[in-house]
Amino acid sequence: MSNEVNSSLLDISLLPYEIGIPRVVRFWIILIFYIPSLICSLFVLYYFIASRTLRQALHNHVITLLLIVNFIVQLTSIPWIMNYYRLGQVSPQSPSFCIVWILIDEGLTITITTLFAWATVERHILIFHDQLVATRRKILIFHYLPIVVVLLYCFCYSLIVIIFPPCQNVFDYTQLVCGYPLCYYDQQALAIWDIIFDHLIPIIIIISCSLGLLLRILYQKSQMRQPTRWRNYRKMTIQLLSISFLYLIIYIPHMFMEFLHLCCIPEEVGADFKAYSQFFLYYGNLLLPVVCAGSMPELQSKLKKLFICCKRQARTVQPETIALSRRAGDRHLKNIVTAQ
Repeated sequence: MSNEVNSSLLDISLLPYEIGIPRVVRFWIILIFYIPSLICSLFVLYYFIASRTLRQALHNHVITLLLIVNFIVQLTSIPWIMNYYRLGQVSPQSPSFCIVWILIDEGLTITITTLFAWATVERHILIFHDQLVATRRKILIFHYLPIVVVLLYCFCYSLIVIIFPPCQNVFDYTQLVCGYPLCYYDQQALAIWDIIFDHLIPIIIIISCSLGLLLRILYQKSQMRQPTRWRNYRKMTIQLLSISFLYLIIYIPHMFMEFLHLCCIPEEVGADFKAYSQFFLYYGNLLLPVVCAGSMPELQSKLKKLFICCKRQARTVQPETIALSRRAGDRHLKNIVTAQ
């Protein structure tokens, strides 16, 4: 299905641009964020699943799926990236490993972006059109069905273009993710579909729906003057806008350059900027659980309690000094002398 080639046979013009940060430094930059992010993912997922209130809330279902998919990326793709920076090459060097890596790096990234794009649309339904989720049947149609459709699309898309591509992939083990992108990017129709429908449109939906949600809530808050209703939806809004802001600063620059190159702008234009934005894309996976935890008051209180307990357990037991009065000390000394 796929052939590997020696890097010496590749034209140097086809190699991706390297950023100015040494690979060893990139390894440590990722590792510093990776360990706290992994711990935070475990913490957030545990409380999302263990807490009945959080688990049953409809607005948390997509976020929980996002965190689960992101956790898979954290356990697989991120360590493989750090291993590449440490060794300077892909290890192990096999086409099967490259396919699995690209499947996770590309397929799960599309899944995360598309799921969150639906989450921004669903927030409008849950806040302004809650009658659409008032019954079990409506919940099934307007809540669960879109999630299933998104997951099926991402699965079928990854199956067609990554596992069974319409062309022959060529892997370069001296490049990150085996010389990604895949061969289907050479086919203009598939490349346009991927950039527009899998990346650009979800980002536009995220930005427009997040901004629209904020404006609608502020408008209704000023018109209806119902602070109680605003407090009920504040958690959902803050959670959504926090993740949207993460997408804005992490993914938008890279997607903007992809779109310009799709519009026949030469690849050399903004190549350095695109290389840096490609590196920092992985911080979206590292920061997602942190943003989720920071945007939810329930998890903030749990974290504070956890830190307080750890602080109490870390206290060392000091020897207690008992002060005796002079008369008591003299009596104690007399008893010692008498015993001798």
